[in-house]
Amino acid sequence: MRVASQLTFCSPQKVLRRTVIEQDELNRITAIFGLDESSEESAHTLFYDGILSAEIISISQSANQTDLTGELSGYEYINLSESLPTNIVRRTEKPLILDFGTNVIDKINSKLFNLIPLLETYSVLEIIAACSYYPAIVCGINPDLTENRKTDLLLWENVDLVNKRMTQKTRIRIIG
Repeated sequence: MRVASQLTFCSPQKVLRRTVIEQDELNRITAIFGLDESSEESAHTLFYDGILSAEIISISQSANQTDLTGELSGYEYINLSESLPTNIVRRTEKPLILDFGTNVIDKINSKLFNLIPLLETYSVLEIIAACSYYPAIVCGINPDLTENRKTDLLLWENVDLVNKRMTQKTRIRIIG
């Protein structure tokens, strides 16, 4: 499978534009390359409108939280598995972690719809990092979207790409 989009979130420090990601049948990334400097044939590439990222990781599902107290101290951790907060205020410069308590995209989208107004001080790239990149670090998973990483690719669609913000129509879906 070969997919491309306007933006690809590899890490908070590395967001690529107009990039193709190639995966094998086991969801292992076999290649990442830019459309503009590629001599690769693009006829078999599926183009999507939005941001590609690695899968969302739920810390509460992936690890024993009592063992992670020290690792979570470096983050602004918000557990969304039970109930949604009434507001989310950026209190510190610590990176945000959003733990939906599930990896099921339909359930995450349902919660995300109600969270969007509460996350208006965060860019969509910070929110992607909060759902996939930083939880991966805490759980001991390679957080970077790179070659040889096995992951379900996600598409963050209906995003305001100019201002890097989520909209009320923003949804996530699995690609592939």
